[in-house]
Amino acid sequence: MAAEQLSKLDFSELNKNKAKLKAVIIAGAIVWLLLVFAVIYLFIFKSKSAIPFVAILIAVPITFLPAINSLVEVNKEIKSRNQN
Repeated sequence: MAAEQLSKLDFSELNKNKAKLKAVIIAGAIVWLLLVFAVIYLFIFKSKSAIPFVAILIAVPITFLPAINSLVEVNKEIKSRNQN
């Protein structure tokens, strides 16, 4: 989200965006943790079949960087409005 778009939103819309972004990040973290446990299980019991999942383990956190960045921007906008 661009800062220009955030400044046009009212406070309730900012809070809705914040809640949505937090939910997406938490859901992604849960999925990532499940994948970590699955890869550990595969390494223990079937070592060769876990190799393709290692790349996914690296890529999943990177895909959530835009959501984290957007959450930071929304939090900054909310703080700036609370100070005014």
